Amino acid sequence: MGVMNSVEKIKRSRYVQNLESWRWMTSLVFKGATQTLATVGSGNTASRPSHVPEHLEVDFNFSAIDCSETDIHAGWRKLFDKPDIFWTPQNGGHWVVTRAEYISTVMKTPDIFSSDEIILPKGAKPIRLLPLEAKPSEHGPYRAIIAKRVTPKAVTEMRDGVRALTIEMIESFRAKGECEFVEDFAKRLPIAVFLQLVDLPQEDREKLLEWTEVAVRSKSSLQIMTSFLRVINYLEYWIRERRAKPGNDLISDIVHAKIDGKPLSHDEIQSMLTVVLLGGLDTVAAILGFMAKFLAENPEHRQQLIDNPKLIPKAIDEILRLHGIVNLSRSVAQDTELGGVFMKKGDMIQVPNSMFGVDPRAIDEPLKVDFMRPNIAASHAAFGLGIHRCVGSTLARMELTMFLEEWLTRIPDFAIAPGKKATTIAGQVNGIVQLPLRWPVP
Repeated sequence: MGVMNSVEKIKRSRYVQNLESWRWMTSLVFKGATQTLATVGSGNTASRPSHVPEHLEVDFNFSAIDCSETDIHAGWRKLFDKPDIFWTPQNGGHWVVTRAEYISTVMKTPDIFSSDEIILPKGAKPIRLLPLEAKPSEHGPYRAIIAKRVTPKAVTEMRDGVRALTIEMIESFRAKGECEFVEDFAKRLPIAVFLQLVDLPQEDREKLLEWTEVAVRSKSSLQIMTSFLRVINYLEYWIRERRAKPGNDLISDIVHAKIDGKPLSHDEIQSMLTVVLLGGLDTVAAILGFMAKFLAENPEHRQQLIDNPKLIPKAIDEILRLHGIVNLSRSVAQDTELGGVFMKKGDMIQVPNSMFGVDPRAIDEPLKVDFMRPNIAASHAAFGLGIHRCVGSTLARMELTMFLEEWLTRIPDFAIAPGKKATTIAGQVNGIVQLPLRWPVP
């Protein structure tokens, strides 16, 4: 009854205002409820299948990693002590690959390791996530619809506006000598930019952030499903609005897009918009938090960038290498072998990019921070690998650049507030919950 009560509230939302939307949402709600009940009923744990050797079973839950309150990435690195590829009964049962070689293979071989399911546990969401879950043959046209808004040329045209917004936000608290970085900046700058890109009300920021946070980090299948349904239901209103009144924004682009001369189906529109919303609202905010935390704790590297701002592009890649964000999954499309481990069609396999850039087998002195490291941009998978590499990476890099240039100019000397600590969290996306910063005020 708890599942049904939670999703029933969504149906009664003010956004569902016509018969077509009501019917579509009703179908989706009951689909979501059925999937959630099945997942909850299994207790999110699975018995080891017969094809999984006993010595490869490790009781690992990516939502409850050791050291999550202080350094989530240190928690991930502990997996290097486990088998290179292991199976866990948690979150419905799935494989985990820990080495850069295998992470690259999985992400770059979509015919064998399919992206048709990227969220754990399997069945925790009610719709496909396009273009992330598109087949290789269908991926390009979906991606192109989004990509035209974040081309290098389009992003360059946004720079002045993003810089002005960055300065405005920093100046709003600089004279105080302190801030809660996550709430005061990391969750404000990229979200403000994103909401402008899709032309959604800035006042919706808090509820959208809440739903996104739950969708990518909750340990509860019910909460994940309910958050997805809330996002989808919210989008129903704006789909109708943009159909009636198209604008110069990404939502209008998707709503009115055609592939091979055919309009997108309602499912396709919802799927793409859900991906855009989840990706645009969370990942850059998380990266900003980890970047600020690193610089607050490492004044010598901070001074390097102050003395030589031309190092900022390389510094972004090096910090990204150490602080992977996304830990999505793939499904095994056919019986196969990876690293000497047999995997069966239908198995789920998690691909944590948190591990890619710090694998000592793949990179020399992985925990040493070197802004002059050669071929630094290829040393991490922070934006993914293969055909599903993040379409918004150019925009993300620009936002990170604006942050470093303007923050270090205005607040060059900062640290984590005495007696306080940063708090990080695990999930499908690594995040930082709190980062209290303090600096001297003249």
